[in-house]
Amino acid sequence: MIEKDDEIESIMAEEKSRGVRRKRVDTEERKKRQKTKTDLAIALAAGDERSFMKIMRETGLKDDSPEFAKALKIFRDLANRR
Repeated sequence: MIEKDDEIESIMAEEKSRGVRRKRVDTEERKKRQKTKTDLAIALAAGDERSFMKIMRETGLKDDSPEFAKALKIFRDLANRR
């Protein structure tokens, strides 16, 4: 029953988006982004740098990219404030 409710909500969200936006709502992508945000919040709250780095890699950032270095610096700054 819960799976059907999720599926119905997903279909409804996609249908609603057709008249409002030019781009369709990708409910799977939305769920993925929400899970990533939740996982990042948990890693930050725990001060878990390894988990944070793993999540950054899963999102497609490379260890040697400037964006990865900047995100890691911000994470460390926030973790040190605790």
